[in-house]
This record gives sequence, structure tokens and C-alpha cells, in this order.
Amino acid sequence: MTDSVSGIATGESFVLGLEANAIDSLVHAVEHFLADERPTDLKYTVLHIFHAVELFLKARLAKFGSELIYEKPRKDGKRHTVKFWQLKERLSEQGVVLSEQDQKNLAYLQEIRNSIEHHRIDCSRNDIEEYVGCAIYFLETFLLNELEISLKEQLDEVDEVAYQTLSKAWLFHFRRMIDSGVSPYPHPKEQEFEFFECQQCNEDAVVFPDPRTTGKDAYCFCCFSRYSVSYCPRCEMSDISICEPDPTATAIEIPENFYDIDDQAEEEGWSDNWGFCERCMDHIADS
Repeated sequence: MTDSVSGIATGESFVLGLEANAIDSLVHAVEHFLADERPTDLKYTVLHIFHAVELFLKARLAKFGSELIYEKPRKDGKRHTVKFWQLKERLSEQGVVLSEQDQKNLAYLQEIRNSIEHHRIDCSRNDIEEYVGCAIYFLETFLLNELEISLKEQLDEVDEVAYQTLSKAWLFHFRRMIDSGVSPYPHPKEQEFEFFECQQCNEDAVVFPDPRTTGKDAYCFCCFSRYSVSYCPRCEMSDISICEPDPTATAIEIPENFYDIDDQAEEEGWSDNWGFCERCMDHIADS
């Protein structure tokens, strides 16, 4: 569909074009990140990641009208899309609320991108992995809530290793947030996290509570195997057991009271996950 006045594509096809362009940039970012043969590979990882984030934000804004992503026409007749800060402002004006953490993440992504684009790259591979993880931390929830896009599903259709690479970077960023005392959840709580070794890929990549789900399960960040987490009411030790894949699991926002386990256990059937561990069962049997 085309705007008869400006000749610019509008409507759903316009939005889908932005989304496809963003996915393509993510794939190219992963290719450079995995190659890491030249310093420019890390540079292009950052540039492509930021480009993808910017395009997804524009895709959301374009849902309110494609004209919104453009500045006013210049005297020479050329048009440019809005700058990054204008993009965030216009989204806010349309009712798209970004959390304080989202704002901080976007500011961080822009700062590193600007440093590389206008000056030089002075980052280690760990710094770039942190950058990638921060971007995916933002995109996972934003895309699902605002564009109804499952990032994993979209990337798996294009490149089978792309999402796995991004997920590992997400875990790297998640660990750094925990080490820095920053809550990875929309509603910060004092929460202890446990990391488990995945029984499928042998990576220390299963974390509970899992910030990507609202259920009592956890997923490996590397191979995406699903685990059920159980607790012993006597010693409060936790244990995980592998489950069949859950096709309905998505990376949606954590409810505010999700971690009030004591209040929700009976209501949501969590009591099924509070069985005695083997050690306590032996102790009880001996008693």
C-alpha cells in the first residue's frame, strides 16, 4: 500500500519491511561477532546491533503511522528519519512506555555506538558481548509486548545459530547485572538466583528464577532445554529435572507478585513442586 501524496509505503507492509530489515541486521551482527577475525568485526557487531534496535523502535512507531518516523521534508525535497532521541520521544507521545531500565539500556547502547561510529573502537570482546546481551535483554520483552514478535522464532527461520549466540550474550549480561546488584526484572525485588548445569549441553546456563518466563520452569540459555524446579520444604534445597519442550513458553514480563511464592503456592498448584529431597527422605525414613 502506498501513500498517494508522498509515494511512501504505509501500513502493515511498511512495518514488516522495517522488522525484516532489523532481523537481517541482527544476523549480520552475529556473523561478525562469531568471526572476530579483525577488530572491525567487533565494530560491525555493535553497529548492526544498534541498527536492529533502532529499526525495531521505528517499526513500533510506524504502527501509529509511517509518517511519524520521518522529520519534516527539507527544502531540497529530501526526507530523513527521526534521530534516536526523537524516536523515543515520539514513542512516548503515542503511549509506548519504556521503563527506567529500558531507558538506561538504550542510552548505554547509543553511547557505545556513537563512540565507535564517531571516534574509535576501544572495547574487548567481553565488552562487546555485554553490549549484545544488553540489547537482547531489551529486545526480548519489547518485541513481544509491543510487536508480538518472538525473537527466537524469527531468527530460527533465518539462521539456526543466531539466536543461540544472542542468548549466550544475554546470559553474560544477566550475570553482570546480578554481580552489579541490578535487578534483571521489571519489578525489582531482593531475589537470590541459582545457576545449574544443563544436563543436555553441560553448560552452566540454567538459572532460576528464569527472567524470561512467568512460570516455575527454567530454560537453558544455550540449548533451550526446559527444566522444572522443585524445593524441599525441610532443608529448602532446590533441584531441577528436565522436561519436554514447552512450545507456549515466551519471554514476557514478570508479574509484580510472581515471586511471592508463599502466597501463590497453593493458588497456582506450586505445592506439587515442594517435595522432600532424597537426602531428607532418607533422614525421615531413618527417623
